[in-house]
Amino acid sequence: MYELLFIDEEKETLEDFEDFVENFPAKIELKAITQVPLADKEEMIELIIKLSPDALIADFRLNEMKTDIDYNVPYNGVELVEEFQSIRDNFPCFILTALDDDAVNQSDDVNIVYIKNVLHNKEEGEGKAKAKFLDRVVSQIEHYKSKIENYKQELIELVKVRESGKADISVENRIVFLDDFLEKSIDAKNSIPIEFKTLSNSNKLDNILNKVDELLNKLDDNDK
Repeated sequence: MYELLFIDEEKETLEDFEDFVENFPAKIELKAITQVPLADKEEMIELIIKLSPDALIADFRLNEMKTDIDYNVPYNGVELVEEFQSIRDNFPCFILTALDDDAVNQSDDVNIVYIKNVLHNKEEGEGKAKAKFLDRVVSQIEHYKSKIENYKQELIELVKVRESGKADISVENRIVFLDDFLEKSIDAKNSIPIEFKTLSNSNKLDNILNKVDELLNKLDDNDK
């Protein structure tokens, strides 16, 4: 099972998303987790980490409708997604909005922006858009998990080559690349910039691999 976290300031829209996910005939079970945005972005990020979803989906304008919250939200969905991805690099994130032009203009990745009316499927052609959106969410989750697992296994094998004394410069460069990718997947904000990395030491690699194991275990737990 994959858990999809949706953040919106309107409870009615949160309920729409729950129905939308529940009624979608996916090849794998999907569960909607819904949440109104918190007033503080850092607290919102901490809550996302605590909830540990498989994908993050946010409304673009989180401060527009004030029927269900009585405080200001000083950030939009794009800013929230970018902040979260600065901590968890490559994590599957999406924006749902009725204002796609504004969201596209503010987002570094136009492919994560989808029109919000896919939740309702009222007009001809929207069924395909609905399927395209949730299929893409599932695809991104699976791609994310697979890439981390594959890079982890490749790093383990290359470390064995290094320990055998047979590593050349191309192997060492690949180790640095994989080390950098996996570190950023765990905590991009506190990772060492790749341009400052040389040959990674064994203790550091062991620590990275242990953290990757913890991350993969969390993702696997959500599959059960």
